[in-house]
Amino acid sequence: MANNKNEFTIAIFCDLRKAFDTVNHEILLKKLFNIGVRGIELEWFKDYLSNRKQFVSINNVNSNLLSIILGVPQGSILGPLLFLIYINDLPSITNLKSSLFADDTMLLDSHIDLHTLVSNVNSEFQKVKSYFNQNKLSLHPEKTKFVLFTNKKNVGTPPIVFNYNDINNPISNADLIYPMECINSLPSSSIRFLGVMIDPLLNFKEHINKLNSKLATGLYYLRTSKNFLNQTALKYIYYVLCYSYLDMY
Repeated sequence: MANNKNEFTIAIFCDLRKAFDTVNHEILLKKLFNIGVRGIELEWFKDYLSNRKQFVSINNVNSNLLSIILGVPQGSILGPLLFLIYINDLPSITNLKSSLFADDTMLLDSHIDLHTLVSNVNSEFQKVKSYFNQNKLSLHPEKTKFVLFTNKKNVGTPPIVFNYNDINNPISNADLIYPMECINSLPSSSIRFLGVMIDPLLNFKEHINKLNSKLATGLYYLRTSKNFLNQTALKYIYYVLCYSYLDMY
């Protein structure tokens, strides 16, 4: 929509360090209370999260048991749901548009003027950083990146700088400020989000190339195994591959 209006768009792809493992139980229980989980149900969740222990075993030698004071159980049915509840109030603290899927978070904004857009995004991203700090979540400095989307030609890579302080210290300390990497200036100018390679021009060429490579591998194995499979099975697998290929286009 922004491209159709000839606007610039900036998207920040946030990567959280050990997101599921750093969920604060006290904060999570407060958020459950705020959305209406109270009484016996809230006590059930409190009991579910508390008194969990873990140990490490190496060569049949076990460490001492330690209590798990943070995080939601991974591999469980409730783990992803509890994390979604934990982070679901993020959109309410910023004017940036947000896309949340488990621990993958994308923030974006658009404007006709690039300098105004950068100022807006910088201001709003400060709120997001404060939110993460207040909720005991930490951005990954090397994996949190941003993309400038535009259909304007000869824009090049403008001097856009977004900084964030990853370890919850005063941002005035220059040693703790990291510049966020811009995808536009990288040799491989795309970023993976929810399994899709997204590039600044939104032509999805890199994603299509990767998909072609995977399909070529799949078709090679089909050809080599055709003598061991009946025609019905081969046709079924072939149609699945072709449908996946066309669907991604």
